[in-house]
Amino acid sequence: MKQQPVRRLRQEMMNSFTINMTRLKKSIQILLLLLLLAWSAQACLPGKRLARHAVGPADTISVCLIDPVFLYMQNMKTWEIEGYDSIPENQRDSVAFYNSLFLKKVDDSLFVNRYTQTIRKSLQALHVRLYTADSMDAFLASGGQLYLFNIAQMSLEEYVEPVKKTWALDTSLYWEIWCNAVGFNVWYEASVLNDTSRKMEVLFGNMYVRDNVKGRFFGDFAAGDISYYYNLDSISLQSVYNLAERAGQTHSEYIYDYILNDQMKRKAKSGSPPAEYMHYDPIKKTYRKAGTHRFMVVK
Repeated sequence: MKQQPVRRLRQEMMNSFTINMTRLKKSIQILLLLLLLAWSAQACLPGKRLARHAVGPADTISVCLIDPVFLYMQNMKTWEIEGYDSIPENQRDSVAFYNSLFLKKVDDSLFVNRYTQTIRKSLQALHVRLYTADSMDAFLASGGQLYLFNIAQMSLEEYVEPVKKTWALDTSLYWEIWCNAVGFNVWYEASVLNDTSRKMEVLFGNMYVRDNVKGRFFGDFAAGDISYYYNLDSISLQSVYNLAERAGQTHSEYIYDYILNDQMKRKAKSGSPPAEYMHYDPIKKTYRKAGTHRFMVVK
């Protein structure tokens, strides 16, 4: 048998060793990644497990939702009104309102009704026992945990804001398109009536709708002669009413999550660290960390 030179054998052994080490490193990296994923999943389990068992049978929790008495509407685009600064101060809000594009057309009762009815429909779909101000006596006599959500204030604001479109190949090149927008703000007073240790909290939520910009960049990219052409899909009165329903759906989830997380605190073991604020997805029927998908606690 013909023998291979010793130098060649050593080189092949070194190559084989290098290949095996590379494979070993990749295997270790994969193993570490799997362990990290497993640890992350386990870390989420206590919060999810607690959330699943936090809200008990429907007869143990009652919710009373009190409608607002008024919808404030304010046109922020006062700079469009000629001679605005010379208008008497006590008349400025009215003048601005009648110079608005959308607010002056909004039926405030219809907007509020769409918002509150969407909330009630969504909460009832989650099997929440729901009451109104007219059924307060029944609410107080219902037993279990009593959650009162008073819509203390609601407002609609009409304004403009810039939408920035940046060229992907050069972020220093961008266009700003000023768009009309309508923002909806709501403040809740949340109380747990039969728990003297709990203070009333003020919760804030907001949503908005604005013109939709659709466009693209054109020109001689090499020479830097570039323009942005776009179409503006303007918001309409129907868009504003749709905003009421979108906000109602979202805020119904926020209300449910508020109850869910309050119940999680009550059922957590004494001395255990605070759990992550959880969100229940009514469509997927799953629990996850809420992140910013929640009411802001004002005080």
